[in-house]
Amino acid sequence: MASKSRIASANMAGINRAYYSSKGKAIYSDFSTFAQGSALAACNAMEFVRDFSATSGEVIVCEYGIGKGDFAKTFFNEVKKCAPSLYARTRYHLFDISQRMIDDAKKNLLAHGKICEFHIFDASFELPSLPFDYCRINELLSDLPAEIYARKGSAIFTPDGKAAMHPPQFASQFLSRIEPGRQIPFSFVAQDFLSALCSCGHPGFCADIFDYGFYSADDIFSMPIEEWNRLVVRKYGEQVTADLNFLQLSSALAALGFSAQVEPQRAYCERVQGVPLSYSDEGGRLDYAPKKENDGIGEDDGFYHLRVEGLA
Repeated sequence: MASKSRIASANMAGINRAYYSSKGKAIYSDFSTFAQGSALAACNAMEFVRDFSATSGEVIVCEYGIGKGDFAKTFFNEVKKCAPSLYARTRYHLFDISQRMIDDAKKNLLAHGKICEFHIFDASFELPSLPFDYCRINELLSDLPAEIYARKGSAIFTPDGKAAMHPPQFASQFLSRIEPGRQIPFSFVAQDFLSALCSCGHPGFCADIFDYGFYSADDIFSMPIEEWNRLVVRKYGEQVTADLNFLQLSSALAALGFSAQVEPQRAYCERVQGVPLSYSDEGGRLDYAPKKENDGIGEDDGFYHLRVEGLA
């Protein structure tokens, strides 16, 4: 585990940049993502129609980490069907690190090309600057560089056993409530990215961020330390990913004056659709489907929804 943590904190940006730039849509042979399903995007479309149909003029939407465009395609189809006039005045900006991925997305979204603009963007070192009304991000932030720390007595250490000379204040305060030896990821790159993003939002903007990670004490302490430390940083193919610390992100955004609310991802879909849902992975696509009587007890899948809103 120590070697994986060192990879995450020191070289994660370079590893993931090379991975996504070289593979394009072939990444989906290494892992599945909820962007391939329809539930999240359909729920986003329902709320988008609700929130913006009564507005006038262009509505600027942005999506960071677009993959091959499946997430956007479902969103477009739903909005166009339910609110064609809103669809016509939507301007949708799609950002990705990979030119190959953008080329694949352009083909996938050919029917919606008139409202799309595509941009090369590396969230590991670039900050957003596009003013927007609505933003959607799915499983991007957990790919950004994370710093891993654990407490030993009153001192803070990195996974290789070296004392952290100047650990961030938030990390020190957070770890004071965690038992010694449990490694906690902190993505200050993701925090800076979201802070910059929200600072670009038009008055009354909203953003929906979906990713896997932890938010509650139950999430953290439900696993023994050894298992937690082994799983907090993982590799899929040649990609390195770290659990996202939603407590860190929501606290940082709230401190900047934004409304930041976190809920389980499935609970978000159930709330918007108004029906109980079950986790689904049929055909290798992660998704949520209406719950059946024989589905048994639903378990937490570790995915969360972060909703950020600006003052109107």
